[in-house]
Amino acid sequence: MGKWSSRLAGAITGFRPGPFGRKASSGRSMSAQPLGYALDAFTASDIGCVRSSNQDSLAFVSPKAPEVRRRLGVLAVVADGMGGHNGGEVASAMAVDTICRHYFATPGDDPGQGLALALRAANSAIFQAAEADSELDGMGTTVTAMVLVGEGVLFAHVGDSRLYRCFAGQSTQLTEDDSLVADMVRKRLIASEQARHHPARNVLLRSLGTQAKLSIVTQRCDPLRIGDRFVLCSDGLWDTVEPQEIAGIAASLDAERACRQMIELARDRGGSDNISVIVIAIHAAEGAAEPLPHGL
Repeated sequence: MGKWSSRLAGAITGFRPGPFGRKASSGRSMSAQPLGYALDAFTASDIGCVRSSNQDSLAFVSPKAPEVRRRLGVLAVVADGMGGHNGGEVASAMAVDTICRHYFATPGDDPGQGLALALRAANSAIFQAAEADSELDGMGTTVTAMVLVGEGVLFAHVGDSRLYRCFAGQSTQLTEDDSLVADMVRKRLIASEQARHHPARNVLLRSLGTQAKLSIVTQRCDPLRIGDRFVLCSDGLWDTVEPQEIAGIAASLDAERACRQMIELARDRGGSDNISVIVIAIHAAEGAAEPLPHGL
């Protein structure tokens, strides 16, 4: 297979990624034990089989400072850039870097507001950079960002990079694609089966950095439980690998091997786009006084 890479916000995490993806630096010890769980996380990105460059960027950030981790948790971000020249690569990298920096500069204890403001800051930064450089004109990016803080799950997104929550081999798509065909499905103009191969399936209705102002809403879902798997990915994965397959792989392998197998499967099916994925697995923490529920 092709060369893997993992693009993280190095200034935030304090380390440089290796050539084959990246495991979170503190592994399962990342979460404080009183929370009742530990994390196994891995990020990976592959150029695919067709593209000449990789315009995806991604990061998983776990603050070292316990007080910051208590207030703001851990952050995962996937961005899929678009634009001529190197615009897409610039846009996605700017999105990830800006979101990481702004989110962890959030004052107070409102991670939902902090996440929304971080995405808005990234939108403004990309838009202004495109206005200042004609070679970057029109660049933009999708972005999906998720925060795990305490037992809470928060996320925000723009575009069609996705967030899945998987449990016991079943998957739930938490994000709704900001795309033309997804909107047509919601309006019942076409069936969901038609959307998969629709000629306009890559047309986005919203993207980060293509307009001066953008509405961002942070969403919440049910609290964490032992056995949860979260998968953030660009369309290079979900366009060829079914949600049920993603859930099965995430459930049966550790985070690193799950990332690798998903990317290998997407490449085996043509790899027509860049393929980026983050897998986060929730495990019981040894000695936790109040462990999370294991679900049904």
